[in-house]
Amino acid sequence: MKDNSKSINDETEVKAYVYGDTIELSANNIPYTQYILVISGHRYVNLKTGEICYMDTSGSRRTSNLSSIKRSMKNLRRIITENFSGGENELWVTLTYSHNVNALHAGDSKIVYNDFKIYMQKVRKLFGNVQYVCILEAQLSGRWHLHVLMKRIDGERFYVHNSLMYKLWSHGFTKTRRLSSSNNIAAYVMAYVSNLMVDSNSSKKRIIKNARLWMYPKGTRIYRRSKYIKDPTVEKTTKKEIKKRYNLTDKCKRGFYERKFSTKYEREIITQTEFFDRKSKNADDVNNKVKDDLAK
Repeated sequence: MKDNSKSINDETEVKAYVYGDTIELSANNIPYTQYILVISGHRYVNLKTGEICYMDTSGSRRTSNLSSIKRSMKNLRRIITENFSGGENELWVTLTYSHNVNALHAGDSKIVYNDFKIYMQKVRKLFGNVQYVCILEAQLSGRWHLHVLMKRIDGERFYVHNSLMYKLWSHGFTKTRRLSSSNNIAAYVMAYVSNLMVDSNSSKKRIIKNARLWMYPKGTRIYRRSKYIKDPTVEKTTKKEIKKRYNLTDKCKRGFYERKFSTKYEREIITQTEFFDRKSKNADDVNNKVKDDLAK
């Protein structure tokens, strides 16, 4: 729930994710009431009722799979924001299949990723050391789509006509586009791979948020990235220290979200998340750092 009138207390210990022009603060388990006591034999006691229950360790529940996918999507959003800003050295390519590679079977993602590996070998043969983030999108038709964010790390303008991308991919249609720095690239791409557009009773389409996440089979690896794609910086300290370290003020605050839920073992948890803007990174510094890493 978004509510910018609230905020995480300055003295609270937070996990800070620093990526792109964003600082994300997360405070978990505030406060929670312990209603279970774990005992031997994969069992726990419900302290409310005194009942002894067995833990579900199978990980086969659909809701459990959905939680894992949501965590992957959060990390993916951070990675995209850290590494892509809409420069002329970047492209967004969508790869589709003209034949059936079943998105309802987790094992078929291995076929897709192998096809993608061969495709990237062709791209790099023509354009040098291109870095990428490759994301699976499950389709109602039962076929996989691939969304690929790629960039030339030498900073040179990256232009490839879609007809050439089509030949390099060779499995179906392609769409090649450039995203400008005015786009919120992570949000733009994440909407494609998370939300589902369906027909409604009217003539307009209706968007169902996160509906596509239910379509990923258990065990599917949703995205892959190349070696020099950077992770966000993660720090653990108080919010007060993070504000001091990055010179954050209330004017930098972008949003506050609070979520309350209960775990399957009756633990009540409140999580709070805050987003702050920070000064944009110097793109040349980032490119130079990657080139230095490659030279080692």
